[in-house]
Amino acid sequence: MSTHEFDFCVVGAGSAGYAAATTARRMGKRVAFVEGEGELGGLCILRGCMPSKTELRSAQIAHLARTAGNLGIRVTGVEPDVPAVVARKRCIIEGFADYRAAGIKEFPLFRGQPKFTGPRELAVDGQTVRASKFLIATGSHIHVPDIAGLRATGFVDSDGVLELERPQKSFIALGGGPTSCELSQYLRRMGCDMTIVQRSATLLSLEDEDVGTALAGAFEDEDIAVHTGMSIKRVERAGARKRVVAQRGREEMVFEADEIFLALGRRPNVEGFGFELAGVAFDHGGVKTDAYLQTTNPDIFAAGDVTGDYELVHVAVYEGQLAARNALGAGKQKADYDLQHARAVFSDPQVAVAGRTERECKQRGIEYAVASYPFDDLGKAISADLTQGFAKMLAAPDGRILGVTIVGADAADLIHEAIALVYFKANVRDVIAMPHLHPTLAEILTYPAEELCERLEGEAHVLVSP
Repeated sequence: MSTHEFDFCVVGAGSAGYAAATTARRMGKRVAFVEGEGELGGLCILRGCMPSKTELRSAQIAHLARTAGNLGIRVTGVEPDVPAVVARKRCIIEGFADYRAAGIKEFPLFRGQPKFTGPRELAVDGQTVRASKFLIATGSHIHVPDIAGLRATGFVDSDGVLELERPQKSFIALGGGPTSCELSQYLRRMGCDMTIVQRSATLLSLEDEDVGTALAGAFEDEDIAVHTGMSIKRVERAGARKRVVAQRGREEMVFEADEIFLALGRRPNVEGFGFELAGVAFDHGGVKTDAYLQTTNPDIFAAGDVTGDYELVHVAVYEGQLAARNALGAGKQKADYDLQHARAVFSDPQVAVAGRTERECKQRGIEYAVASYPFDDLGKAISADLTQGFAKMLAAPDGRILGVTIVGADAADLIHEAIALVYFKANVRDVIAMPHLHPTLAEILTYPAEELCERLEGEAHVLVSP
């Protein structure tokens, strides 16, 4: 068994791992990757962000063609060519993956299932890799819950949906989170009948209630049935179809479809790596880290989905870079998620958040004022037939912007102004003072800002107390 020595060894070559490795290389360190036998590229490129958004774009074009009559354009015979949609996605993703793989291969790369054999060494494919510091960035996997009959009945997950060239005629989606919302709408626009069964009271239950309510309304306009507050009791065969038995209160409800789409989240990859032999504490929720991304072994750090915190690519990149700097002596800096936890859901309308939500302010005991403005009262949105949704702004008593939520067309792009406002601790008065071109969707942020400015300066009792 040969032995190899490095300054920094990165276990996992996804977004967090690649960011950490390139950061360490810029610091002049000897860096190696350890990655499994599968295709190189990571979740985002291979099975997550990029393939899903590629196929969502095709679905959006199909929907625009069907609804073009709203703008005086008649388009007949709109027929999604799903095999062509999938083929286009594969071609695009192959290019992304090849580019990332080339970058990974610039480092020493060990392929195979790694297993720690001590506090600063691991075994992989008959070789021993030792390093002064390690980063665990092993990512996550799709969670299959213990629902009676689910495994026996069978299902398709997000990986499978993105590869379906001939999707079944009808689906029941289990879950109402971001992946379910995006891909349920994709399947509907590809011609499938869709039913969403969700345990929480609203779609996107981690966001404010008005977000899920607005999205559910948009889904219902597209004949996507949304059932919230449901407890799933069992899954079973119903001849050639599949059945989900659920309960809301005392009422039992039965749903049938050709296929079940499982979208109940992901779990960190923590099993089979020998973390216990390295003195790294973990459980089903992920590898345990402190504020510096250091594990219970001072020479091993962790970043990305494996920590179980935020399943967001920009957060994984941030954590990877920060962990590398902290591990390799470039100072010690705590992770600051207040500035990192912006997010978007690429449904239609899109959902995007920067900074605090009302839910978070109430949970943390933060006083705030809130104002919102609907897209159906915005000139550009009306003229472009993009009237679904709203923009909501939260401000502190002194007018500092705490957070912005946007539900609407291009929200994932519009939110970047809000990210800058939160990052630079801007005041609602700054938004009013900044020029916003007319007519644009971006103008919408000026309206809640104006309302908040007037209320905070001219009225008492405008704050929401926790």
